[in-house]
This record gives sequence, C-alpha cells and structure tokens, in this order.
Amino acid sequence: MTTEALSQQQAKPPYFTAPARDWGRAIGFLLLCSLAGLKFYPALIFIALLLISRVRWRKDRYFFLVEFIIFCTGSGLVGYSTYAVRPCDFAFIFAAIGIMIYRKNGLVRRITLAMLAYFAVLFILAFMSIEPMKNQITQIRYYLLIIGFFIPLVTFADKDFDFRRLMYVIILHALAICGFYVIDTFVLTGFILTPGSHSWGVSTITAPVIATFTLTRHYPPGLYWLLLLIIPLNYKLMRLRWYHWALIALALVSSRTNSLLFALIVCFVFFRPKIRQVMIYTVIGAVGLTGLYLTDKAIGGSLRLADNIESFGMLSTAVDEEDIADFGSGRVAQILPKWELLYDLKREWIGFGFLNREKTTNPIFQIENQYYSDQSKAEEAATGVEVTEIQTILDVGFIGLIAQMAFYIGVYFMIRRLRYSNYYLCLLVGFEVLGVGGFAGLNGIQYSLLILGMILGGIILADRRSTKPIASTETI
Repeated sequence: MTTEALSQQQAKPPYFTAPARDWGRAIGFLLLCSLAGLKFYPALIFIALLLISRVRWRKDRYFFLVEFIIFCTGSGLVGYSTYAVRPCDFAFIFAAIGIMIYRKNGLVRRITLAMLAYFAVLFILAFMSIEPMKNQITQIRYYLLIIGFFIPLVTFADKDFDFRRLMYVIILHALAICGFYVIDTFVLTGFILTPGSHSWGVSTITAPVIATFTLTRHYPPGLYWLLLLIIPLNYKLMRLRWYHWALIALALVSSRTNSLLFALIVCFVFFRPKIRQVMIYTVIGAVGLTGLYLTDKAIGGSLRLADNIESFGMLSTAVDEEDIADFGSGRVAQILPKWELLYDLKREWIGFGFLNREKTTNPIFQIENQYYSDQSKAEEAATGVEVTEIQTILDVGFIGLIAQMAFYIGVYFMIRRLRYSNYYLCLLVGFEVLGVGGFAGLNGIQYSLLILGMILGGIILADRRSTKPIASTETI
C-alpha cells in the first residue's frame, strides 16, 4: 500500500455499522426496560433472565455489562422512583461484593484506597450533622456509586477484554436510545418508550401519558451515553452516517436540555487531538450557538436556548435578590435561602448533612422560600437544588466538595498514562458541565456515576494488554 493510500485510509475511518442481529438484541432489551418503566412487572423477570443468559457467554458479557448499567441507571427508560427498590441498588450490591472478592493489583488497590478515603470523609461529615443517620443514608448512597467500577472488573475477571468491543456495544445502545427518544417525541408524543424521562405525568402500562399534537419535552438521562461518542469521533476511530447524526440531533431536540448540548459542545471542542483544532472549533461553536439562538428566537423560544442565554443579560441588570432569583430558570431561587441558612448556621465548611426532602423534619433545617412563584411549595427542607456542585456544598460543605474534586481528578492522574484514559476525563468534564444544569454531576442523584465507574473499570481492564496511546489507525 502506498503512503498516499495509507494516508487516505487514516483520514477516512470506517462508518459505524452493526449487524441486524445486534440491533435486534439491543432494541429488544431496551423495549423490556421501557415495559419495566411502565410498571409492567413481568418485564423485570425477562430482564433478569436475559442478563443472566448474556453473562454465561464470553462474547455476550459486553452486552451484559452495558445493559446492566442501562437498567441500573434507568437511562430514561426506567424512572428513578418507579419501584420501591431503586435499580441503582442492584449495581451497588454487585460492586460491594466485587470489592471484597476481586483480586486487586497495584493500580486497583490505589484507586480503591483513594475511594475509601473519600467515602470516609463523606461519612465523617455526615456524622457531624444533627440529622439522624437513618435519614442520611438514603441520600449518601448515591455519592458512593463510583464503586461501580468493580462491576466490569468482576464481569471480566480472568477473561480477555477488548475496550473497542465495549465501545461498540455502548454506541449501539446509545443510538438505539436516541431512536426511542425520537419516536416518543415526534411519533407517539408521550412517554411510552422512555417513561423514565417524563417531565410531567407518570406513564404506566394501564395509563400511558400521551400528549396529542404536542411535542413533549423528555429529560435527558438516556442521552448521557452520547458523551462517550466524543473521543471516537474526535480521534477518527469511527464515522457516523447522516442518519445517525439526524437521530442524535432529533433526540437532542426531544430533550431540549441546553446543559446537555453545552456539555457535548465543550467536550467535542476541548477534547480535539490538536490545540489548533480546539481554537477552530471554538470559533465554529460560537457561530453555531449564535445561529441556534437566532433560530430559537424566530420560532418562539421552543428550544429554550434563547431564554437561557438572555437570562445572563437579566443577571447583569438585576437590581435586587428577586431579579437574581429568576436566573437560570429559577435555579437561583432554589439556592438563595438555603445558602443563607448554611452561613447562618456556620456550616459552610461541613454542610448540613445528607438531608432528605421527605424525611427531614428538624425545624432547624426548614425554610420558607420567598422566591418561589408558587408559594404553596415555599416551605421545604434546605436541600434539593438543581446545581449539583451547590448541592454537594449543602450536603458536605466546602470540605466535601474539595474531597470530591480531589478524588475524581486524582483518579485521572492515576490512570492518565493508560491507553483510554481520555474517555474517563471527557466523561468527567461532561458530567460536571451537566451538573451546572442540575443533571448528572458527581453526587450521583441520577446514578450517572455508574456510567463513569463502568468506563473507569473498562480502562483498567484494557491496561492488561497495552499502555500505548490511541493510534490513529485504531477503529471501533
């Protein structure tokens, strides 16, 4: 092969393709999850049987791993509170057993010790709160879901592992989930295929939520998987066909979540292989956002982008606290009185503890939020804000936030020389950007830490073979 031909081959990576059998397997499992999300209880039995059958075969372990995490995170298919037992608890039990039985090498041991030290800080801060521990434990467990990195380690213990195969299965399911979002929004106009993404109304098999002739907004937990497409696309490990891009674009319109759009743009721009590309795509991104802003203004703001951008202008002209409270779709209204109470109680460094919105009844943690437009909801516990970084400070103070960032950034430095470490860093940055909008984040409320943990475990497993950097000829 000539140098010119080799250069052309490297410049044009293969398109992502999957056989019909794999599409059928992925879609079939997702449909079972949709039925489970609709409270069709027999679907849970079929999900369990299917996952058990997958783990029995070596080639199916990748499907088992991805589908187990999809079910445990809900991914817009199963709601967080659909069942009394949260799906994430199954993952926590699996991982907790794994941490005890898995034979740890030097790297796994270092990450485990760092994780346990981080957990110890969280529990120490929790014990410093006057809130009963029995109330706190229901909330603190979400912070601990990074323990899920043991799930892939146990799943592939003493077995061959190919990170590219894992990414193939992830991308397959991510595109299928996008399809579910698109059909639910533009065809069924309700919450049938993605009942866990409902923005209003709880959809069940006996009472499905359908909004005829209305483009319902679907919350984005199922679309977090798109962040994992950034590195393969940026490093030219694969290409997507036009209909894949159309599916992703329509799914993003279905969600209408600007924090997700910003997270994807930030990761796509800043994880380019070359600095020059970062600069070019920064300009392209700015121009693109300007175009989307003007388009949204022209169609009446249905994409919610224009309102969010204009809120920054309102912030600069705010004259009192009520004006500030309107910023960020009312998120600041959630924060202000809770932040004031945090300082009034002099707990800014250690936090309130892990308060529970339903179970916390101690008067010291009760507030009356004068900034809410709906004053029937004004009385509440001083927790539950839609900015995950602020929520972490409310829970465990600045000490907890510092410990959190030190742990997750520290893990990156432990694995930074490994072949696929950029996947972890990209996902970490994406989740933090999403956290500003109240989604994902590192406090685990939406179980996104299980996805981060799965990728971390996959990176560690891939280290068995090589620690070389990603090659330009590598494909998925």
